[in-house]
Amino acid sequence: MPLWNNIAELMDYYIPPPPSVYWFDIVRVCNLKCIMCPQSKGLKPLREKMSVDVFQSVIDDICENRPLVKLYLSGEPLLHEGLFEMIEYAGAKGCRTMIHTNATALTRETAERILSSSLTFLCFSFDGCSETVYERLRPPARFEHVRSNIERYLALRRERGGAGPRTAIEIIRMDETADKLGDFVSEWRGTEVDDVHVAEYTTWHGLVEDRRIEKRSGPPEYKPCAAPFSHGCILADGTVVPCCLDVNGRMPLGNVTTSRFREIWAGSEYRQLRLEMLTGTFGPNCICDRCDNTVREI
Repeated sequence: MPLWNNIAELMDYYIPPPPSVYWFDIVRVCNLKCIMCPQSKGLKPLREKMSVDVFQSVIDDICENRPLVKLYLSGEPLLHEGLFEMIEYAGAKGCRTMIHTNATALTRETAERILSSSLTFLCFSFDGCSETVYERLRPPARFEHVRSNIERYLALRRERGGAGPRTAIEIIRMDETADKLGDFVSEWRGTEVDDVHVAEYTTWHGLVEDRRIEKRSGPPEYKPCAAPFSHGCILADGTVVPCCLDVNGRMPLGNVTTSRFREIWAGSEYRQLRLEMLTGTFGPNCICDRCDNTVREI
């Protein structure tokens, strides 16, 4: 029997364990138009904010294995008025929580709320390697304003003896930041942040220009992606998508407003995607074909 048939038969019976990580696109609006983000090109019109009720119903469904719940994807999480209610609800259900923020809206009051909340992880998306580069990458943000917001948060954290979520700061490796990465890491490692991340650039399935330092050359080699087997991703309107790069819902797998996530996870759409991922036999125009996460340079 051909190998493909064997895999297909196995997939009829195999359902992966529930995801260990979930992305909730709780808000699709942002106050910045960063050139490396799909926000700069405009997102597909969908519901702008996830309701607290929908979020809580999904948490009730998925909390059993105490996953990491990331309350961000396409927008700025601090712009959701129910953010802290969501953090506390998920935390009370045993989930770990995380947000990425551009820190433009990080007022003193918000910083104090974060430090006294049950949030597990916080990451600042800063790319603040220089005023000129930062303001070109993240319009209309102002370098000194954002830097001051972050420094005030860190000072408040220091006053509280390091309380609050584990805190990181991140810069994206790309053409504009390539020669400043070392200085950025050295500078912030000397502060109260727990981690300094250098994130790899992604084109978001071709939604933004390729600004990677090392461009692809030569024929690519296929590699399966782990997302359909271990990650959950839910857009603001409840649409379940295969991974955190599908911000426009181009591959809907179900909707949590009409079905439980665990039913969608075990459903035929997810099963078909996992089969295609294992065999590398994607349909026409599938977003997984030649994605940054399914090709490897030879």
